[in-house]
Amino acid sequence: MGKRNLEKRHEADLAAILKLPQGRRLLWRLLQATQVDGHGFVPADPYATAFHCGQRSIGVFLKEQIMQISPFVLAQMRAEYVSELTSQQNEINRESEEMHNV
Repeated sequence: MGKRNLEKRHEADLAAILKLPQGRRLLWRLLQATQVDGHGFVPADPYATAFHCGQRSIGVFLKEQIMQISPFVLAQMRAEYVSELTSQQNEINRESEEMHNV
């Protein structure tokens, strides 16, 4: 398989994953785990800094791949994440109110 065909297959694979809510959730968790929007610096600890910079490097790669496939999907992933968090918080609040009303 030629290099261009392989790249096209990788793009198609990622596009298929991004079409699924489960795929978007997984990729969002990976991006968060790699601290892609942060920095890797850990004061007075060059080993931890190197470790975090390595993690972040993977996140940057993944984010760039996602942006290449669909620049708007990151906003969709974030909105879905925030919506899920809001639902979970509302459920916690409802359960808390029920406990206090008993």
